Order: sequence, then structure tokens, then C-alpha cells
Amino acid sequence: MPPSRLGRYEVRAKIADGGMAVLHVARRDDGEIVALKMIRDELSRNDEFLTMFLDEAKIVGLLRHPNIVRYHELCTVGGRAFIAMELLFGQSLWSVWDACRQRGVRLRYDMLAWIGARVCDALHYAHELRGGEGEVSGHALGIVHRDVNATNVFVTYDGVVKVIDFGLAKAANRVSKTAAGVIKGKVAYMSPEQAVGAPVDRRTDVFALGITLWEIACDRRLFKQPDDVDTLKRVHAAEVPDPTLLVDGFPSTLWAILRRALARDPEDRYSTAAEMARALDAFVGGAVDSKVVAQVMAELFAEERARQEKWIADVSAADGTEAARKASLAAPLQSKSTFWAEDERLPATPTVPPPPGLAPAATPPSKVQPAPSDRGDGRRRAGDGGDGHREGAEHAARSTARALVPIVVVIAVVVAAVVGGALLLR
Repeated sequence: MPPSRLGRYEVRAKIADGGMAVLHVARRDDGEIVALKMIRDELSRNDEFLTMFLDEAKIVGLLRHPNIVRYHELCTVGGRAFIAMELLFGQSLWSVWDACRQRGVRLRYDMLAWIGARVCDALHYAHELRGGEGEVSGHALGIVHRDVNATNVFVTYDGVVKVIDFGLAKAANRVSKTAAGVIKGKVAYMSPEQAVGAPVDRRTDVFALGITLWEIACDRRLFKQPDDVDTLKRVHAAEVPDPTLLVDGFPSTLWAILRRALARDPEDRYSTAAEMARALDAFVGGAVDSKVVAQVMAELFAEERARQEKWIADVSAADGTEAARKASLAAPLQSKSTFWAEDERLPATPTVPPPPGLAPAATPPSKVQPAPSDRGDGRRRAGDGGDGHREGAEHAARSTARALVPIVVVIAVVVAAVVGGALLLR
């Protein structure tokens, strides 16, 4: 249990648990409500974890970007190190995806692309950051996030996208190093070079974001297998199925963006996250902004937002009321999702139209109804998520290929496993 006070911060209640740290809500002496990130008690005596934690604070303390969570300061009180940071109100992109699944809907393709573009903005800023006190020139810090995935992309209720958790970030001048044989990051979101311990650069983050966007757009996992070894083999092989053969009406333009981000050879990927952001924004075409995303968040999380706001108000009450004490003993702010246990399931298509800002659930080709005779005229499909991309001619060209999808997918999985195993054993 943390102490009730750490320096000028009064610790009120736990927000969430992490693998390395615990997040608490705290009230600063000036009245501001912040989040305190503290290394877990069982790890606090481990020098390597402590150094990693301090590295994170030093790295993210330099980051000042609207799409990166704001870190206020690193403190050490009574031998306990913690980071004071911006308290965000919203949900992880993982939770957004899960909420869509539970309702049998999905994010529109253009909205997902807009979120991805804002993540790219944040990553490019971090990748380009140089040392010095606000100087334009200086040495490159070489920051690479190394753990980009849906749990580390946060969407506020106001529709702002924030990249969080630079705990595994690699910077050229960081103190801690990865111990031999230790692979950091979530295995299913690694790049092929990261999976075998080869040097990584900013293009690893581009690859990981490509995985994240592919999975949410297709509503299924890309490389994830029950066993980490098998997952690593698939990551290393980097065989990416064509989404236009998996999901009816998948925009070919979006697939072209994801295909480049997910190229096995880093030289074939986008060279910078900024380049990927431009491609995604061109796909969006100005149809989405934070206000549109906020409307979707309101549709998905109205009750959860009210619960969070009441919980924060109670635990941060200035007078330390009984309500604050009870709230601090209640369930943490962030609820846990069971999504990852359902790797391959595609939700059923809803029987009623989805609310504005959302679209019908991804539909596998086996459930696609015969196309109307006028599909070839390039008009928008009703309920296609508003992406506005022409699909008529593509649909006709893909109709034969779709019949072979089950065979192709099986062959692809087998080949990926065999090739990946051979590469790892070489």
C-alpha cells in the first residue's frame, strides 16, 4: 500500500494496475488532481526495473505534444520513486474496440484512420526529438516507443488521441539496457526485427501501429497465437492477409496504407510516422475531427463516463469526506476487458442501423449478400462507414477470390509457421 502522502501529493485511490507500475489518483497541494505512477512494491527493490522506471521519466519528461500524455515531474520521497502526470478521462483504444464488439458495430474506417494519423503525429514528434533546452539543434535522442498497441493509445471523452506508456521506450542515451534474452513489448505487436533481437528504429513503431490498425479494421488478430513461440514465428514471417478478402467492402486505399506499414523489410515501410500520417489523413479527407470522435465516445461510454467523473469527484474531494473514503475502496477507475480471449470471433451483423459515427460490424465474405446490379457504378454503399471509396469494380474482381479464402488462409498460416520456424533455427 502506498503512503497517504508523497511530498506535496495526497494519494487518494488506485486507478489501475500495470505489469510494472500502479497508477493512483492524487490531489496536489495547489488543488490540481493528477495521476501518480509508482513502481510496484515487489519491483521497487529491483535495480533494473527501477532504472527502467527512471529512464521512462527522463524520456517522457521531455515530450510536449498534444497527442502524448503530459508528464509533470519525477519525484522521490522516502525512497519511493513516482511520476506525476496528466489525469486522462476516456478509454484506451482497446476498450473502444471492445465496446464496439459488444454492440455489434465497428469504428468507421475513416475514423480509425484519423486516430491512427494522430498516433503517427505523436510518434513522429518523439522520433524527431533532440536534446537541449528548447534548442532547435542538438543531438538526436533516438526515441522509439517499442510498445505501440491498442492498450497504449488513449482516446479521451473529448475526442483527443493520446499515446501513453513510454515505459519500454528506447533512447540512444538511456541508462538501462535490455538484458540478454529478454524480449520487451507485447509479442503480438513486435516488428520482425524486434522479434529476433535485432536493432530497431522508428520503423518498428510504424509496423506496430500497422498491426493495431489492421486488427481493429478487420476485427481479428493478425499474428497472435496461443503460444508466444508460434506468435513470434508469425511476426518474423510477417505474412499479412489481404483485408479485402477477409471483410466485405474493405477499402483498397486503406489496405494499401496498411500493407506498406506492415512490410517485412523496414526499407519497404514508411520511412517516418509523418509520412504514414499524411497517407492516413489523405484517406480521411477531412471527414473526421475530435468533435466527431467525441460523439462516438459519448455513444459508447455515456454511463462509464458518468461513473468515472463521480468516482474522481468523490476520491478527490478537498475535505476528505466519507464519500471519498468509500470511493477509494470501490472498484478502480479503469475496468478490465475480456476481449483478448476472443481472438478470431467476428461479431454478428446488427439488425438495426448503427448510431451516427459508427458502422455495421465487419462482415466476413461468407455472409455477404449478392451485390445489386448497380454496384459497379462506384457509388457509396449504404452503411459502409462513410469512407466514400469506390468498391463496385473491386467487388466484382474479388468475388472469385473470396471463394478460396478459407483455403488461402489455412495455407498462409501453415507456410508462415514453417518458414518462421526455419528462420529461427538457422
